[in-house]
Amino acid sequence: MRLALLLAAAINAAMRTATPSVAPVGPLAGPAVSKAKRLVIVDAGHGGPDNGMHGPIGGKFKILEKDITLSVSKRLAHTLEERGMDVVMTRTTDTLIALSDRGRIANQRKGDLFISIHVNAANPGWKDPGGARGFETYFLAEAKTEDAKRVAQMENDVVRFETSNGPAPSDDALGFILNDMAQNEHLRESSDLAELIQERLGKFHPGPSRGVKQAGFRVLVTAYMPAVLVEIGFGTNPAEAAYINSAAGQEKISNAVADAAVAYLARYERRRGSAGAGATATVARKQ
Repeated sequence: MRLALLLAAAINAAMRTATPSVAPVGPLAGPAVSKAKRLVIVDAGHGGPDNGMHGPIGGKFKILEKDITLSVSKRLAHTLEERGMDVVMTRTTDTLIALSDRGRIANQRKGDLFISIHVNAANPGWKDPGGARGFETYFLAEAKTEDAKRVAQMENDVVRFETSNGPAPSDDALGFILNDMAQNEHLRESSDLAELIQERLGKFHPGPSRGVKQAGFRVLVTAYMPAVLVEIGFGTNPAEAAYINSAAGQEKISNAVADAAVAYLARYERRRGSAGAGATATVARKQ
């Protein structure tokens, strides 16, 4: 009952208020076709005091997620630029960027895509956590499985390192409703991008494809554009940790994600072009 009253009040407030107090929302219909060059926001997960996952289990070497994600993200940015894209990285050094700020950076720079790079970690409670392998790509929506919830909780845990000098983000019902509406505009586009990334990674990755999944990642909440989070492999698995830590593995991963981004944007342009041509033909017939 209390939630229903809050929602009703929020809707009434939205109807009464011409300029609601929420973060500005970028274009809601996907990338704008008028841009000469596309802008991809590349987000290296974790950083600074937040190491992310560490592994592998039982390995003779150690990796930190923040190091792997930064290295792969730099390679991805370089590869995208070679393919004619403009790129903005949310971090280029070992520093902590608040999860909510990463999406805001993407919005302020009017990005066309947001790609966040991460490394997965096995649940210690699994029967053989060191044996867990594979890659998966997420888009923002309600988690459908317990494992998706686990991964989101693990990646969202960075908030405990964050300190804010400004006002805390609003959790009011109106803000939630408007954010949810903005994100829903990009649901299909994000899912399409995730499918392409999984397809490209599946051509060479030594681990199995764990599929396209959805969950409530904080880093995706404030990015008002097609946005995905890629778990490039399990750092808790010795063989997979070695692969994603190698220059060859990182190069293949960055190439695959870049190829997927370029293919998605080309596919999007074709859809928009077909839609525009169809509308023009309809107008011509009416005249």
